[in-house]
Amino acid sequence: MTESPSKKHGFDALFIIDILLKYKKHLIIIGVVSVILAVIFSSPFFIKPKFKSTAVVYPSNLIPYSTESATEQMLQLFASEDIRDELIIDFDLYNHYEVDTSQQYPKTILHGMMSENIQIDKTKFESVEINVWDTDPEIAKAMVDSVIAKVHKKARSLQRSKTEEVLIITKNQLDLKKAEMDSMENEMKLLRTKYGIIEYEGQINSFSRVYYTEVAAGRAGSGGGRPLDKVMQNFQLKGGEYISLKEHLWRVRGQYNDFKKQYEDLQKDMIKELTYSNVVTSPVAAEKKSYPVRSLIVLMFTGSMLLLSFIIILLYENSRRMEFNKTL
Repeated sequence: MTESPSKKHGFDALFIIDILLKYKKHLIIIGVVSVILAVIFSSPFFIKPKFKSTAVVYPSNLIPYSTESATEQMLQLFASEDIRDELIIDFDLYNHYEVDTSQQYPKTILHGMMSENIQIDKTKFESVEINVWDTDPEIAKAMVDSVIAKVHKKARSLQRSKTEEVLIITKNQLDLKKAEMDSMENEMKLLRTKYGIIEYEGQINSFSRVYYTEVAAGRAGSGGGRPLDKVMQNFQLKGGEYISLKEHLWRVRGQYNDFKKQYEDLQKDMIKELTYSNVVTSPVAAEKKSYPVRSLIVLMFTGSMLLLSFIIILLYENSRRMEFNKTL
C-alpha cells in the first residue's frame, strides 16, 4: 500500500510521538539544563531585585481647567517635567540608576528608566495609582511620598499664580473705587462747608416750614439777600447735586466694600497651605521583591528552550525522512 504524500513529506501524529519517544532523554536534559540556567540568570547576581511601593489617591481642591476631570488634571500634574527634574535631583537618579553621563543622550536614557520604574495611571474608580519600583524598598516608598508632595506643591503654585493675577486686578479696582469715593466725599465736604448742606432731606423739610412762615410774614422771599433767602438759594442750587452725590457715593461704597472683601479673601488664598489629594492607600516599604518573578522566568525560558529544541529535532528528522523517501 502506497504512503500518502502528507505522511511522506509532512508531519503526522505518530511521527511526532515517535520523535518525542526517541529524543525524550535529550529533551529532559535540555529541560533540566534550562531550569538550572534560568534559575542562575534570574538570581540577584545577574538581575537586581526590585521592590514595589504603591499609593492610591483621589484629587481634591483642584480648580478645573476646560472640560478635563479632576483626575485627568492630577495626571497632568504628575506628568510635569518640573516634578520629574526635582526627583532626579532629590534622589540623585543619575548615580542611583548608574547612568553614565559621559555617554550620548544620558538624559533620554534616564527618562526611559524612570518611565519603567515610575508608573502613574488612572483607575476605573477615578482615582490615581502611583507605583514605584526600586532596588531599595525604602527609596521606592520615599519616591512615592515625594511625588505626591511635589504634586501638592505644583498645584499650589499654579493656583497661587492665578490667584495673584486676580489679586492684582482686584487691587486695581479697589484703588479706583477708593479714589472715586474720596473724590465724591470731598465734593460732599464742599457742599457742607460752603453751602451749609449737611443732610439735605432732613434740612429741607424743617427749613421749608420756617422759610414759608417767614415769607408769609414778609420777612423773607423778597430777594433782598436775607439769610433765609440765601439758605434757600443754596438748597435750590446744590440740593439736587447733593442727592445725586449721596446716592452715587452709597453705590460706590457698596462696590468698594465688595472689592475689599474679595481682595481680603484672595490674600487669604495666597497663604493657604492646601493639599490636593486624599490618600486612600499610603505607600509602604515592601518586604518582598516584586521583580523579577523567578518562577515565571524559569517557566517561560524552559518552555521556550524545549519548544525550540523540539522544532529543530522535528525539522531534522523530517528532512531525514524526506531524503529516505527519495531513495525509494
